[in-house]
Amino acid sequence: MHTFIRGPMPLTILAPAAATLLGAAIDGAGLPIANISVGYLMAVLVVARHCGRWPAVAASLISFFAFNFFFTEPRYTLAISDVQNILTVVFFLIAAIIVSNLTARLRHEIDVSRESARRTQNLYEFASRVSAAATLDDVAWAAVHHVAATIQGTSLVLLPRQGELTIAAGYPPEDRLDDVSWSAARWAWDNARPAGRGHGVLPGADWLFLPMRTQAGPVGLLGVRIAAAPPESMKLLDALADQVAVAIERTNLAGAVEDALLTAERERLRSALLSSLSHDLRTPLATILGAASTLSTLDDALDPANRRELAGAIEDEALRLNRFVQNLLDMTRLGTGALVPRCDWTDLGDILDNARHRVEAAHPGRVFRMMLPRERPLARVDAVLLEQALFNLLDNAGKYAPPGTPVTVTLDGGIITIDDQGPGIPESEREAVFDMFHRVAQTDGQVAGTGLGLAICRGILAAHGGSVAIEDGPGGKGCRFRVTLALTPPPDIPSEAP
Repeated sequence: MHTFIRGPMPLTILAPAAATLLGAAIDGAGLPIANISVGYLMAVLVVARHCGRWPAVAASLISFFAFNFFFTEPRYTLAISDVQNILTVVFFLIAAIIVSNLTARLRHEIDVSRESARRTQNLYEFASRVSAAATLDDVAWAAVHHVAATIQGTSLVLLPRQGELTIAAGYPPEDRLDDVSWSAARWAWDNARPAGRGHGVLPGADWLFLPMRTQAGPVGLLGVRIAAAPPESMKLLDALADQVAVAIERTNLAGAVEDALLTAERERLRSALLSSLSHDLRTPLATILGAASTLSTLDDALDPANRRELAGAIEDEALRLNRFVQNLLDMTRLGTGALVPRCDWTDLGDILDNARHRVEAAHPGRVFRMMLPRERPLARVDAVLLEQALFNLLDNAGKYAPPGTPVTVTLDGGIITIDDQGPGIPESEREAVFDMFHRVAQTDGQVAGTGLGLAICRGILAAHGGSVAIEDGPGGKGCRFRVTLALTPPPDIPSEAP
């Protein structure tokens, strides 16, 4: 009874009834009965619009009999005495059936268009949601949330991992399936066809599994648990499964590209390290071995000046080797996160002076012009690490500045600038030079070095919360390295009592 009241039947009966009442008013006004048929046609249109084809056909028949019974002579009988009325009633029935079919077809097309628009909107919303997913797990969770909300049921995504299907995500949370459902899932995966509830293969399963396919083949399964899936819902689920497959393939490809880039970068670093080791170890070692061999072979034949020269060469190359090894150790500590500054309050001017003394020993004859304020600022830093960073910058300037030109170092608060008059660094490479083993192309063959010093410098400064940047030198000539350190006021030191 409840279904009868809520179905199409009430409107199928009430619409012709209302047309009959309208016809009675028209008949009472003395108008031709042909006008009454228009009211019945309107009733059929209403039923066709709201209830579909077959209720509209039923309304046409009801209207036909009501028109004949109430308004054609003889009244209140289905017999018709007037030939003209027979034609009117017959034509009315034909017109009513045609109108009901046309209206029902139009209603169906409108419903199909609305369903298509709804499906398109649903797919657009899902595409927008899944496009923000960066990982495979994010894609799976976005998919199950959206599908579960769409079907008002439960959704799963199954993905192959190590050769076995596993539940990647479920919403509402679901992490297990019964044996029949697992069998349906494996069949759907092996055959790349739907299986499970409502389908020809294992229709008694609680779940329906749809393969998520790409051109390369299936990438997973979309599982849904609903009471029944009408054809329109199946089309939407198929489309969603395809969208999930595309998102999964995109994520897999992005991961593969990232892995390939990491592999290529590791290979580049390995090749650069081997090249650096072969050059920066063999060259000083050859010098040391040659000088040591000369000393041991020609010891008595050498005068004191030659001995001092050979000993100095051994010392210089040993210091060069020591700097190279120290850079490698620092870079290793930076890469593993083991480089933790041990900070204390230190005079920045003293750190710069110590770095200058070391670099002057490495570059005899190079003038380092120090522009330090009378009252030099204190900074809470690791003096040893910061000195190494500044030494690397000064060493870099000492290598590339033309002979006879000074390197100017200026300290202003927490900002240190190092200016040289060398060839400068193109803007396109001012970030890349801080990468490990990167060397500016036009000078690589002219100056020895590992390509680690600037990378270590940036790492040490970053560990202190500071930064280093490259700018054009004064007047657009040469290069300027700008070091910025965050200074905080030092603590007050209480004065001693007299």
